[in-house]
Amino acid sequence: MIRVIYKNGDEDLVTPKFLDILLALNEVDKFQRAGDWVSVASAPLRKQTLSNYAGKERRRHHRSVLQPFAMENQPLRRGEPD
Repeated sequence: MIRVIYKNGDEDLVTPKFLDILLALNEVDKFQRAGDWVSVASAPLRKQTLSNYAGKERRRHHRSVLQPFAMENQPLRRGEPD
């Protein structure tokens, strides 16, 4: 959990994913990183710039390259030799 101070002065503990959301919504004034307080207005933060990336997206799984295993439409018979 990450300690944050909202722009209205309230403090909270949030998950890293929720911190990303709050930062995108510009709701956070400061957050704690490695024990130190980071001011959002003055500190360099990671930004989502994927829209400018022209290469192939490799971090997301869009579709499997494997085809589904084809099963015959016959019921499974137990105890009988193949």
